[in-house]
Amino acid sequence: MIKVLIIDDNLLFARKLMNHMNETNHEIKVCYIAINGKEAVEILNHRDDIDIFLLDLNIPGYNGIEVLERIEESRKSKYKNSCIAISGDISLMTKLRNNSMVYNVISKGCEFSKIMKEINNLINEKKQIDKEKLIKTKILEELLYIGYNISHKGTTYLIDAIFYVTTNLESDIDNLKKDIYPKIAIKYNQSSNNIKCDIIRATENMYCKCDKNRIKEYFAYWQEMKPNVKTVIYTVANKIAMKIS
Repeated sequence: MIKVLIIDDNLLFARKLMNHMNETNHEIKVCYIAINGKEAVEILNHRDDIDIFLLDLNIPGYNGIEVLERIEESRKSKYKNSCIAISGDISLMTKLRNNSMVYNVISKGCEFSKIMKEINNLINEKKQIDKEKLIKTKILEELLYIGYNISHKGTTYLIDAIFYVTTNLESDIDNLKKDIYPKIAIKYNQSSNNIKCDIIRATENMYCKCDKNRIKEYFAYWQEMKPNVKTVIYTVANKIAMKIS
């Protein structure tokens, strides 16, 4: 369930919008309506059940810009890309440029359908982000179980390689150097060769300190042997795919 806060001093409008949202998308629940900036700041800083908030920039108390400024620094990451601002004031709208909490700005007086379209787009993006976080968490759990050291940068690169394979079914795992390492190299501003070497070193470090019986069981080996990087990526990616399917 997506929890929503509506911030608008027009209570009649806010209630109509709330009813429309609750009827149109059953994944949405409007939990709060704030009719002024001070009330909005109080809710945003002290409630933990807000996923998205709709913010009218022209409200009493604090205006919308001031509301965003008064959100506690420690909570700004929670609300990243979580605000849909509503305004017809160009001067206020321009002040939102590069604000990490604002997903989009829509014009005051637009149809409810336009607001719902923005909300649904935002919900879909949040779902995708949550899914990606879940996949990376599960990859990390698998690698820690095998015996990888998370402090080794090669392990970080390996997580990205497995994530890429898991989320891109058409990727060619048979050519890591050509199809996968370059993408990771761009992300970390490294050479493909550095990515490859660091992953290999992380794997060698893992094998030196791991539980050898656990490795045999995990990779279905009949005798003690070190898995190569390709085997690690393929095996972990398959296990993750089965868990999230």
